[in-house]
Amino acid sequence: MNLTLARLRRVFGHSSEMINESNFQPLEESDLPTVVAIEQRVMPFGWILNTFRSCIHNAAYECWKLNFDESVIGYCILYFVGPSVQLLNLCVDLPYQGKGFGRDLLCFALARCREREAREIFLEVRVSNTVAQQLYSTMGFRKIDRRIDYYQSPNGREHAEVFALKLV
Repeated sequence: MNLTLARLRRVFGHSSEMINESNFQPLEESDLPTVVAIEQRVMPFGWILNTFRSCIHNAAYECWKLNFDESVIGYCILYFVGPSVQLLNLCVDLPYQGKGFGRDLLCFALARCREREAREIFLEVRVSNTVAQQLYSTMGFRKIDRRIDYYQSPNGREHAEVFALKLV
């Protein structure tokens, strides 16, 4: 296992004991139907197929899947811009939520950022997604801003909390 990932997991803990670095693989075109299905189950007004497709075919992005029991159960999309990274999407399928897989996926994403010598990482999260906000806070992220009416929602628009984490 990569030492950076192992160190992050020791610091932040994890509960999905069956996960190691071999469970993380680059997202491929053949994974997209599964990923889009997960996105539709988990995220209201989530990404569409062409959004994922454009990311996996652009060198500025790293797109990773998390496999468990021979199935894709989650994914993350990182966008590298100079010394900064934007975590554009991190998602775990519904049956696997609450079991530590999101924390493992985030630890892996942070390890990738450190391997690429990124200095800080940013992300947006729905105001209503308090579980994700709690995860990011426990991993050292801090709220730095709020984007008004950032997301579509069933009731119109929803604000986004902006989080950041310094990596060096």
